[in-house]
Amino acid sequence: MKSLADWLMVIFMFMYWGFRVVVAFMASRGSDFIAHPINLQMEVILLFVTLFCIVLVIKRNKVGAAVYVLSYLAYFGVEVVNKLIPMIRDHSFDLNMGMDLFFSILGVVMALVVMINFLADHLKQPIQKDTDWFYENKEFDRKLDSREDRNNYRTGI
Repeated sequence: MKSLADWLMVIFMFMYWGFRVVVAFMASRGSDFIAHPINLQMEVILLFVTLFCIVLVIKRNKVGAAVYVLSYLAYFGVEVVNKLIPMIRDHSFDLNMGMDLFFSILGVVMALVVMINFLADHLKQPIQKDTDWFYENKEFDRKLDSREDRNNYRTGI
């Protein structure tokens, strides 16, 4: 977790996970909410798997990222396809179905962001060993003498 993008990705993963917890809780109570789980039992299982994967992503473990991406694409990706095809074929739009589709697309996008972030780790510039010995070595820093004049006198008119 070296860059701001890594931290923002984890923050959005936690936010989406928290939203899905609220969705599952509201569905288990039978209350109406802005989104509905696709399958409540699978949603609860996915919540626990996601929490475990978020911890592994924070530790920069590639297995955790792979499980996160595959589980989200399998759960939300299928739902996106199942809701988009009837909307395109019948030219119909239902607001409840549209909100479920939006949050499913958001889950797929989160999975793709995690995948891109972990694939981009290999593209980051490696440490340049040719020059780091000089810039990261305190041996070559200028040493000041205790008798040195530290005043910056200006000459001129």
